[in-house]
Amino acid sequence: MGSTLLCLSACGAAGATPAGQSETTTGSAIASSSSSALGSAPISPSAPSSAPAPSRAPLTPVQPAAPATTEAAATAAAAVPAPLVLPASAPVSLSVPAIGINSPLIDLGRNADGTVEVPSLDDPDSKPGWYRNSPSPGTLGPSIILGHVDSRQFGPGVFYSLQDLQQGDTIDVGRADGTVAEFSIDSVQTVQKSDFPTLEVYGNLDHSGLRLITCGGEFDPDAHSYESNIIVFASLTGSRQA
Repeated sequence: MGSTLLCLSACGAAGATPAGQSETTTGSAIASSSSSALGSAPISPSAPSSAPAPSRAPLTPVQPAAPATTEAAATAAAAVPAPLVLPASAPVSLSVPAIGINSPLIDLGRNADGTVEVPSLDDPDSKPGWYRNSPSPGTLGPSIILGHVDSRQFGPGVFYSLQDLQQGDTIDVGRADGTVAEFSIDSVQTVQKSDFPTLEVYGNLDHSGLRLITCGGEFDPDAHSYESNIIVFASLTGSRQA
């Protein structure tokens, strides 16, 4: 096959909402039937009367609800498990047993034009790379790892079988602190590069996530690249010592 270019044409800053993205909350007006009825006609004072006022039973004051105790609040908070996260540590290796990947990782940054750097195609043993502007694997947010599917000169690349992964398959990322971050695959998606899901890949998360990205879909011989990206979405499930 022809040489590939892992083109993330829609990539944004890791862990941040792309420019122009905003959050809005839409409320709904609540109409009060009682206030509407009272406001339908003016209220005038009553005429004075010489008749004695009728006797009434004393009203029982309504007691306000007691505030939640500190102990009850603590119990409620404890019922919500905290997300599993690890301290920051740079990744050094990647293992995906289901497709036979066991490789060191390299560091990737940005190109001069602001696009995400990809591993070199001139290396016959081209390794996957961690995008260092994304969170380190195991910390809060989406960690990004890129790799080639193949090249004209050297054939199948390290992520050649990425599309064969399935939900529930495991991914292990070795870290510089001697721990291994363990991930489970949530989904595998094939998307057109023109419709790259920037926010879904790079946007903020409430847990520790991982994305493996390569090229896929149809090969465009004129552009010398694939028309789509294969994206693996995974979540942290645990950790262990290497």
